[in-house]
Amino acid sequence: MPIAEKLLAHFEPDEFYHIICKSIDGKKLFSTDANRMFFLNRYNEFSNGFADTYAYCLLDNHVHWLIKTLPEDTIIGLLRKSTTCTQTQTKFINVECTFHELIEQQFNRLFISYSLAYNKSLGIKGHLFSRPFKRIAVANDQQLTQLIIYIHANAQKHGICNDFRTFKWSSYLSILSAKPTHLKRDEVLEWFGNREKYIEIHKDQSDYYYNNIFSGE
Repeated sequence: MPIAEKLLAHFEPDEFYHIICKSIDGKKLFSTDANRMFFLNRYNEFSNGFADTYAYCLLDNHVHWLIKTLPEDTIIGLLRKSTTCTQTQTKFINVECTFHELIEQQFNRLFISYSLAYNKSLGIKGHLFSRPFKRIAVANDQQLTQLIIYIHANAQKHGICNDFRTFKWSSYLSILSAKPTHLKRDEVLEWFGNREKYIEIHKDQSDYYYNNIFSGE
């Protein structure tokens, strides 16, 4: 079935996007916590220098992110200093490919890299991720708040845990932690007002957002 155009947003610089990647036919993306940690590390490698991450949630057969793409000049400056540019990255520097193609390639490289490692660990072959992956542009401030809560509460929605605030494979607890992180922790807490407001708003509004606003994955 074709994917609706609104779920295949065109990447632009310095904009927020909700990213959803799903497995093929509901396959498990992760067999162990080590797989999940490896996936997050791979994600950090491929997103670094291209997008900032504000929220994420790893489910059994799909993953959610809230990202903000970096400004085009920032990315070009970083790529000019790199000695390991891909063909697409070199084309981007030379204005031979678009910003959208650059960001899309980074995610596809992530999916290929993880799939190869995951399949090797299980002694299997075949594609793991559905293509194309979904990306939805964030329209306004209200949607941004709703989306952060939606992503964090997604594990509870799918029955993976009884309380999303205890789920270790989303960014909810990471944002409350003092440990080093690749997340835009301070920006998220500031967006909600402070740490206490972050906790309070998640508690009060997660059920409302699921029951009245969101549907789908």
